[in-house]
Amino acid sequence: GGRMLRLGACRLVAARTTPAQTVPRSRPNPRPSQRAARHLTTLKPSATMGDSGPSGAHLRSSRENVSSSGCVVDTSLGRVRHWVGHRDVVSGLHLQEHFFEVPLDYEDAQGARKITVFCREVTSSRRDASALPYLLYLQGGPGFESPRPFDSGGWVDKATESFRVLLLDQRGTGLSTPLTTASLRALGTAREQASHLALHRADNIVRDAECVRQCLGQAQWSTIGQSFGGFCTLTYLSLFPSSLRESFVFGGLPPVDAGCTAHRVYSYLFKRVRAQNEKFYARFPQDRERIARVFSHLLERRSVETPAGNILSAKSLQCLGIRFGSAQGMEQIHFMFERPFEESTGELSYKFLRDYDSLVSVDTNVLYAVLHESIYCSGGGEPSGWAAESTRKQVEASECREFDAAWACKEGRPVYFTGEMIFPFMFDEIKQLRPLQEAAEVIAMKSDWPKLYDEDELARNPVRCAAAVYYEDMYVELALSMETAAKVSGMRTWVTSEYMHSGIRENGAVILQKVMNMARGVEPIR
Repeated sequence: GGRMLRLGACRLVAARTTPAQTVPRSRPNPRPSQRAARHLTTLKPSATMGDSGPSGAHLRSSRENVSSSGCVVDTSLGRVRHWVGHRDVVSGLHLQEHFFEVPLDYEDAQGARKITVFCREVTSSRRDASALPYLLYLQGGPGFESPRPFDSGGWVDKATESFRVLLLDQRGTGLSTPLTTASLRALGTAREQASHLALHRADNIVRDAECVRQCLGQAQWSTIGQSFGGFCTLTYLSLFPSSLRESFVFGGLPPVDAGCTAHRVYSYLFKRVRAQNEKFYARFPQDRERIARVFSHLLERRSVETPAGNILSAKSLQCLGIRFGSAQGMEQIHFMFERPFEESTGELSYKFLRDYDSLVSVDTNVLYAVLHESIYCSGGGEPSGWAAESTRKQVEASECREFDAAWACKEGRPVYFTGEMIFPFMFDEIKQLRPLQEAAEVIAMKSDWPKLYDEDELARNPVRCAAAVYYEDMYVELALSMETAAKVSGMRTWVTSEYMHSGIRENGAVILQKVMNMARGVEPIR
C-alpha cells in the first residue's frame, strides 16, 4: 500500500496532452477509498481563481514536469482540479506548492460552489525524495493554517528523512480559501454565514485530504495530527481507514462519544486550568499583587480600548491563561506584567496593551472562535450551547471562586486566568469577532451536527497508530484521551509528563521517532 501509483493524477505535460485527452489508469478496479485519478484533462487558468490560481509558467514538481495550467481528477468524492504553484528553497528544505479546487459541500459535490485547498510539499534538500511516501500533517486548531517552515529543524527534519511531508492548510485557513471577518460578512445573513462555517469541521477537512491523496496518486499515506489534528485523525480513521498506512497523534485524542461532549470536556479542563494557575502563582509569587492591581483597575474602569480596537476587560484579560498550557507560556505572562502601568498617568501602558493585542490570535483566525465548541459535537442532536460559559458559572459558584475576578480582588485572593475556552463576551470585546456575533450564536445553538466518529469502525481499526499523550495537558484531558485510546483497536499510547501540549515544538523529532517506533512495533508492547 505504500507504493506510489505508477500513474500519478497530474503527471501531464501540456505540450503533449490535448484538453480532451484522457489517460487510462495503470491499476484496474481499485477500491473506492483508494481510487486515484480516472479521468484527466488539462485546464486553462480559471478567471475565478484569483491570485492563488495557476500561472502560465511551467514549473517542475518534486517528481517531474507538471503543467501549471493544471488537470482535473475524477476522485471518489467528486471532480477536483489540481495545479502546482511556486517551488521554493529554505535552509535544508525544498518546498512545492499544490492547489486543489474541491467541493465546498460534499453533499452537493457536483454543485457550483468550490473552494481552494492548499498544501505545501516539504522535502529534504539533502536527499532524493522522489520515491518517498507522503506524510500528511494535520494542524492544531481548529482554524489555524499549517506552520510555514523557515529551515529543516525540529520534527520536520526527522520526518523528511523518510517522507515527503504535506503541510495542509485546512479549509478556511491560510491559502485554503481563508475565512475572515470580511469574507464571512460578504456571505449575507448570520444564518448564511453559519451554514457556510458549519462546512469547515473535521469531516470535510478529512474529505479534502482524501481528494488530495487521490490527486497525488497515492494508494495510502501516513498522517500526523497535532492537537485538533489528532481529532481529524480519529475522523479519518472513522471515515477512510483503508486510505491510511499509519497514523501518529500528538496530544490530540478526543472523546468520540455520540452527542455533544463539550460540557464534560470543560468540567475536566477547568480543573486543569486551576492547577496551572496554582503553579503560576507558586512560581511567580511576586506577580500576585501586580496582577491584582491590573484587574482592580479594569474592574473600576470596566474596560479599556487597546491599540487594535479590542476591549480589554477583566474577563478578556483572564483569557490569557490559555498560554499556561504551553512551554514558556507562564514566562510570557510573567514578563508581560513586569511594568503594566504608565507611572506618570497611572493608566495601563501602551506596551502592556500592545502585548495583550499580540496574544489575541482569534482576531486573525476567527474560525477558531466560532467553531471551537462544535469540535465536540458528533451527531446526537445536541448543541454545544456555550458550554465553557455555563461550566465556568458552575465552577465559580461551587468549586473555585478565584475565576471570578471581582470576588478575588475583593477578598484578597489571587485572580485565576481561564484556559482554552471561547466565551460569548469575546464577540463583544474582540474587534474582528463583533460582526460575527449572530453567526456564532447560530452555531452555538445548532443541534443537527453530523457524526464525526464511528465507534464501530474504530473498534475494528486496521491502521497502525500511536499517540503521545501528555500527562499534564491543559487542552486535551488525559482521562478522556485514555478512554478514547481504549476504543481504537491497536492504538498504542505513550503517556509522558516530560512535555506539555506543545511537545511537538519542544522536542518534536524525539517524540515523532518514539511514536513511529510504537506504531510500527519497533518498540514492543510492554
